Amino acid sequence: MTGGVDGATTTVTSTTGGSIAQGGQNTALGGSAVAPTTGGSSFLGSGGANTGGTGTSATGGRTSSGGTISTGGTTAKGSTLATGGTISTGGKTSAGGAISTGGTTAKGSTTGGGISTGGAISTGGGASTGKVFSQCRFHFGTIDSIAKNGGTALINQLDYFTPGWMGTNGDTFDQSYVCDEAKAGAVLGNLVPFVVSYIAAGYVKRHHNLCDGNVSGCSGGDLGKNGASYIAQDWSAILTVYKAFAAGYAGCFGTTRPIVFEMEPDWYQYTVSTQTAPWTAAQAGSKMTELVNALKGSLPNAFFSIDISPWVGSNGADNGKAWFSNFNMSLFTFVNTSGGGTNANTTKIRSSNEMTWSGLNSVSGKPTLADTGYGANGVSAGHDPNWDVVSNINSRIADGVISIAQYNPNSSWATTISNIRSQLSTPKYCP
Repeated sequence: MTGGVDGATTTVTSTTGGSIAQGGQNTALGGSAVAPTTGGSSFLGSGGANTGGTGTSATGGRTSSGGTISTGGTTAKGSTLATGGTISTGGKTSAGGAISTGGTTAKGSTTGGGISTGGAISTGGGASTGKVFSQCRFHFGTIDSIAKNGGTALINQLDYFTPGWMGTNGDTFDQSYVCDEAKAGAVLGNLVPFVVSYIAAGYVKRHHNLCDGNVSGCSGGDLGKNGASYIAQDWSAILTVYKAFAAGYAGCFGTTRPIVFEMEPDWYQYTVSTQTAPWTAAQAGSKMTELVNALKGSLPNAFFSIDISPWVGSNGADNGKAWFSNFNMSLFTFVNTSGGGTNANTTKIRSSNEMTWSGLNSVSGKPTLADTGYGANGVSAGHDPNWDVVSNINSRIADGVISIAQYNPNSSWATTISNIRSQLSTPKYCP
């Protein structure tokens, strides 16, 4: 895919415990799998396991310009909202304000103002609704095996974990281990599972012997050329697998606790000209709606995130505006990066692409989930120290980023988080 991973064409091999390649495919033993998408998506793995609602303003929640919001979301007599500020459903705004069902911020909201998905924000932040996270703060996550290996010291600093990618190993539900890890009282029971759904890509890779778009050696070709045609051909079967996984999670995880699905990394690749039968952007949006609804049918507690692909359009120059216009964005609580590393210390998400963190936030109106990714050919990118620097994180928080997943953190990461957390700004969004 355009803007893909750095490096030459690679062939990826899996390892027990499953780390994954940026741009490669990896299937790990022990229930984890990692398969990056064309264009540098990569992710996780390793033996184990791996969410907003209509916003309402909180009692006494503060707005800019000194205004207060009373219970029910109306502005108190005499108070004002700053131009561009937003308020949740039921509230009233002054000039420039916008009302957003679901509570997402509108373009033009003031720094620190605005309403998060499902919650009210005072200057610099506010209380979490508890729909996804129980605390309103910048969130840290990692893969399940890393969290467990880090013990209580690390787990107590985390908010979420990611298991192996869903749908890489077969057509039937195989992630009951996620439920075992995340159930009440279990080792990761206080963390939210963030599951990467790779079912569509995984299905056609298995059934037609396809590689990822920047990986060679598969008899059926690769996703970057044949993925769109095979997914369209197998669409009914793919929806069946989605529904099977939804039923599986409903059965073992239940339908009350939050679970987040990061949907089909690099969905954009199926619309590019290298495909033998590319979709239109509108078709990509319609198909994504069907996939989300297939999961929601059994999992009313689920929340969803859409992959950003910072090279969309003209190498991300419009921050995804044209691309996202084809999707029902009300279905999504988050937008997310999906491997290959991200820049904590620059305004650009990746140096080789034009999309910026703030531009993405303005266009999507959603909080961003960032990750550190893996290197090419399954080699870990290692710990990214730039995401440990308070000034970097606070700059990204101002740009709408609410979390970072370090997929291969160093052994002192728990101490680092503990030391810097009190210095971090309150996020703009608290789902």
